[in-house]
Amino acid sequence: MAPALDQIILSSSEKDNGLADRNTFATRVAGKGADPEKKALLANVTKRIDYSPKFGTELHGIKLSQLTEQQSEELAALIAERGVVFFRSQDDFDLKEHVKLGSRWGPLHVHPLVPHTTENPEVIVLDSRLSPPGRYNTNNSWHSDVSFEPYPSSFSILKFDEIPEAGGDTVWSDGYQLYDSLSPSIQAFLEGLTATHTSDIFRVFQANTGRKTFGKLNDSSHPVVRTNPVTGWKSIFTNSVFTREIDNVTPAESKWILEYLNDVISKRLDYQVRFRWEKDSVAIWDNRSSFHTGVPDFKPYFRRGLRVTVSGEKPYFDKETSSTQAKAFEKVAEVIVAKQEASEKAKQEALEKASATTA
Repeated sequence: MAPALDQIILSSSEKDNGLADRNTFATRVAGKGADPEKKALLANVTKRIDYSPKFGTELHGIKLSQLTEQQSEELAALIAERGVVFFRSQDDFDLKEHVKLGSRWGPLHVHPLVPHTTENPEVIVLDSRLSPPGRYNTNNSWHSDVSFEPYPSSFSILKFDEIPEAGGDTVWSDGYQLYDSLSPSIQAFLEGLTATHTSDIFRVFQANTGRKTFGKLNDSSHPVVRTNPVTGWKSIFTNSVFTREIDNVTPAESKWILEYLNDVISKRLDYQVRFRWEKDSVAIWDNRSSFHTGVPDFKPYFRRGLRVTVSGEKPYFDKETSSTQAKAFEKVAEVIVAKQEASEKAKQEALEKASATTA
């Protein structure tokens, strides 16, 4: 259950000043080397819903609070492949279990400005009651979490305890497909670039509200094309919230590149999945290769939930690998086509048999 308002820290004090300065990086890659078939995890699945062939999956029959270490590793691998994985009816996934699962995958990130719980500074509180005037506690701009950090997030785990009666969905976009859709010439061009990600949005927020930060507001330079260390696939790694500029190009060129990439992220519906929250639903996504945005359509209802953000590795581009989601999906597509053809053949044979019998 989400904490009451008196259990939430809105602004830093002498006691918690500098908490975010202790953020560190993952010393291992969660999910790398896990069973490719994910047998331990999927053995308990009673229903699987793939939101699209390549992106977004909902699993039923799994209790996140009961995962073994092996199942947790396989889940991390599945999230890296599918971008975002959804779960329903996680009523026993409390704050303690929330922290436990995130900690299995790496050090938990303390946000430098977003409110957190008194018990766990790594658990941020997303409550529309805490919103400043003119903002309704949802980010209607595409982003990957805390990309301004030198070691941005690998995974985020979000659970809503209170949901609006209408509205308040979240939408995710697939960075792998974005990269794969580009022409080889543009891919090669972007692979040689870096971009500066900043905390500017929080500096403005701080100036307008007077809130004191829990640590330094960082700016960092990262590759525009990033390799996911779990899958080895390439993804675009810029976003409209935190990416200020492309490095070492003119302002006009930077503006053109970012506007184009942001436009593709926001407008390509075939790269996107949309999730309708229910009470005790949980979403877990890979920030290294996906983007997300809240839909700000739920006023006058309230929305409240908790998020744990796992710190990852320093972003890198591996120029030695040619692995992409598109290439990996070729084999999957062959299996899908073969199953469909076998099904059609079986139907046809059944019709022919029935016809022969009646004749």
